[in-house]
Amino acid sequence: MTMHHALPPITISTYDYNRLMLTAFVTEHPHKPQANFLLSELRRATLCRADELPDDVISTNCRVIYRIDDEDKTHARLLVHPEDLKWPGAEICVTTPLGTALLGLRIGDEMPYSAGEGAPDHKVRVEGMGLRFLDDALAWRVLPATDSEIRLSPVRMIRKLDG
Repeated sequence: MTMHHALPPITISTYDYNRLMLTAFVTEHPHKPQANFLLSELRRATLCRADELPDDVISTNCRVIYRIDDEDKTHARLLVHPEDLKWPGAEICVTTPLGTALLGLRIGDEMPYSAGEGAPDHKVRVEGMGLRFLDDALAWRVLPATDSEIRLSPVRMIRKLDG
């Protein structure tokens, strides 16, 4: 007997939302249930600007510490977009079942997910966060140089979060 629990609320930046919606629509296909899971998660998300994302919410470019089911061991990976995946052992793609399940959760939240057709269902729990790196596209802001001049300047957007 499968028990259904209410899904935890999720919050996603509009930047991630737009980028992932495009990815999900490009890969949406009846034989690709992962794209459908991603779309369903995006549709139920609360959206906010990237600079307004609460500090305890998992986003892309964020190091997340999580536990699968009731394993003794925790895992720590950087959650990334598929085109940004460079070190698979240290990163997890947001379009994988586990990556999608982690997106938008808060520390302490648990989320059910399936690793694929025929695979057993799992539950992931967010145990903590490390660094969050904001995407280069978001790392520019307008700063007044003088009263009569406006210039673009890069901003370091690395925040230390809970360890």
